[in-house]
Formats: sequence, C-alpha cells, structure tokens
Amino acid sequence: MKKLTALLFAAALLCGCSSKNEKESGGNTASNTNTTTAASSSDASEPTTDFDDMHIDTSYEDPVEGESIDVTEMEDVSWDKLYRQELEDFKKSSDYDDTARFTIYDINDDQIPELIISYGPMGNKTYLLKSLNDTDYTEFEKIENCADLCYVMNKSLLVTYRYNDAEHIQTVQLYRLKNEKLPNVYTYQLTDNTAMVNGKEVTEDEYTEEYNHFINGVIKSVGMDHSFDDDVINAALGQAKDWKEAYCSILNDYLKYKKENDDNHFSLMDITGDGVPELFVSGGYHYAPYVDIYAWNGCPVPVGTFGADGTVLFNDENGEVSTKFDGPSYTSGSVYTFSNVFKFEEAFTYGNNENSKKNDENVELVYYLNGEKTDKDNYEKTVKERTSGKYYVLGQDNDITEETIKALADGKYKEAEKK
Repeated sequence: MKKLTALLFAAALLCGCSSKNEKESGGNTASNTNTTTAASSSDASEPTTDFDDMHIDTSYEDPVEGESIDVTEMEDVSWDKLYRQELEDFKKSSDYDDTARFTIYDINDDQIPELIISYGPMGNKTYLLKSLNDTDYTEFEKIENCADLCYVMNKSLLVTYRYNDAEHIQTVQLYRLKNEKLPNVYTYQLTDNTAMVNGKEVTEDEYTEEYNHFINGVIKSVGMDHSFDDDVINAALGQAKDWKEAYCSILNDYLKYKKENDDNHFSLMDITGDGVPELFVSGGYHYAPYVDIYAWNGCPVPVGTFGADGTVLFNDENGEVSTKFDGPSYTSGSVYTFSNVFKFEEAFTYGNNENSKKNDENVELVYYLNGEKTDKDNYEKTVKERTSGKYYVLGQDNDITEETIKALADGKYKEAEKK
C-alpha cells in the first residue's frame, strides 16, 4: 500500500501530459475516465463472474490477487501519468532486461486502458498488470510461467497459456477484469491421456466445444507491443506531437529490434474515417507472416495482428478488413469490422480443403462458412458475395528504413493502391 500511495503522489507531480488523459477532461477517447462505464465501488461485492449468457461455472475461481488504492479523493489522477511512473520504476528494477516489452490497451471496456508489462524468455514469461478505473488503482500479482498472454476481443477475456513439456501438460486459463478483481473463471487442461475443464475430466469433444465457446473470434497477444525506448513510451502515453511522430517512434522500434529477422514493411490507410491513417506493419515472411495494426486515439493503439501472407485487405466501400490464406492443403479467410472501441469483430469466416486433392485424390472435401459445414455450391456463392470487389492491399507499400521513417515525419510515404 505504501508503494501505491507513493506512486500516485509521484504521478500527480508529473507534468506535460495532454488534457485528454485527465479525469476532468470532457473529451470522448479511450484515455478519458469521466466517460467510463466501469462499475462503482458499491458494486464491488457483486459476483465478478456474472457473464450473463456465457454459462460460466462461477464456483471455480483461482483469482489473481491485487492491491488497490482509492483514487476518488485524489486530484490530477490520469492513466498516462500513473503508467509513466510504473514504466520508469520497472526500468530501474532488477527484473528489467532486453526482453521487457509493454502494452497499453483497454481490456475491460471501461474506456480506460490497462498497462501490461512482460519480461523473460520466450515460453516462460512473466506479466505485470496495472489497472485504473473511476474509483481505484490496482496492481496485480505477477502472472508467471506463461508461454503467452492473450485477449479475446469479443468476450473481453484474458487468456494465459502454459506448457509443461516434460510432463506433456497444456494449461489454458481465462480471466476477466472487473472493477479491481481478476478472477480465473475457466481453466482447460490437456495431458497425453486426459482432457479437463475446471478440474473435471471430459471427453475431447466436450473439451473442444467448451474451449471454442469462449476462445474464438479475434485474439490479440498483449504485453509485447512496445519497447521501453523513451520515444516509444512517449508515443504510447499520448505525448507525441502528432500521429506522424508517434508512428515514426513505432517504426523505429521495428527497425531497431525486428527488422533484421522480420524484413518489416508498412502501409498507411485511414480505415475509420477520422482523417488519421492507421498503421499497418508487416513482417515474418520467411517463417510466419503477419501484419500488426495500430489505430490512432491521440496515441497509437495496438489493435491486433493479422495477415497470414503478410498483407491485409481493406474494402473502402463497406469499411471491412479481410485476410486470406491459401495453403498446400486448405484455403481459409476471414472478414472483420472495426469498432469505435478499438476492437476488431469477426464478421465472416470461410474455408475448404480442396488443395488436399493435389496430394490425396481420396480425401473427402469439406466446406465451412462461419464454422458450419455447407455444400460446395452454397460455399462458392456466399464467399463470392462476401469477398468480391477491389481492395487496398495493406502492409507492404513502404520498406522500413531510416530514410522512409524520416520521410514519414514530413508526411511523405507511398500510398496504398486498390487492386
């Protein structure tokens, strides 16, 4: 508690933060606390695992504990000041090393972002979660021994993945942040011989059904988006002078830490209609192609990773983003919409295994629309209706170099083309 009080006092003394991050601000951005829908402290006694129609067994909980402090009587409290102090303190700690990264993203839909810090080797990372709402600031205990920490956008759930290779055990746990609590609301575990859901043995089909019920749609890795470079921290906290300076900081992060292995490129395209382009950064062509997307909200918001071939497609007529993968045995694709709360929603999915015929003439062909089997005629008709037209191909228009980053700072870059 003393550490939290000292942190809040120190954060209140910081200056230079833009007004959009203040509690008193009347703006309507993800930075604001006055527009939040977070429950008040009087709701804290309510069950934290009431998911309406999500059918969660609330008797099974293994919460991540946290230490909270009431901020309702404190002046000049804002997420950017608190998180800057947290980031600076972490850089001075013994846990800080060259594996440390962080994400600032709203994981509980209260329009105030959380801070998630990660560190440690791949496959065995530790995550630190900090959360501010209208009434409390909370630091949660370490989430340790994780292969990955992800966020399920359509259900606002955190997911931890842990693998015990020696004993062949895979453990997946779901968490939901509500107020200042982080209960574990579902747990899945697989071994060589058994499948478990919430500590009870189930069949493989039951396991798959339960797993897919909650873990589906757009899933974003968190805690790994940004380095601890000063320019990147300033951009992530909304303290760059404009979107060009902020995006240049993000691109310099790729140039410094990823370019050598990932051969990164970027595109810019306004997909929200707010007059500021989103940033699309591609990479990983030689092993696992991807496109990281950053939206603009006074700061660059890391909204997800897509693009199995290193590109994403944008239809400016309906505002949809889509991806397609054509592999040696199957073809699949997804269509997404982007909401004003900085989330992607999966609007349409499709897939077939026709390519398998090239290697096995006896293979049974299957066709899927939105996860359901269908016949070939309906599949082809529906996919054509949902994916026809010309698209902007995003992710590869500009190489990431010192020269292109400098040009972007002056507002110069190669624009995407419709194909």
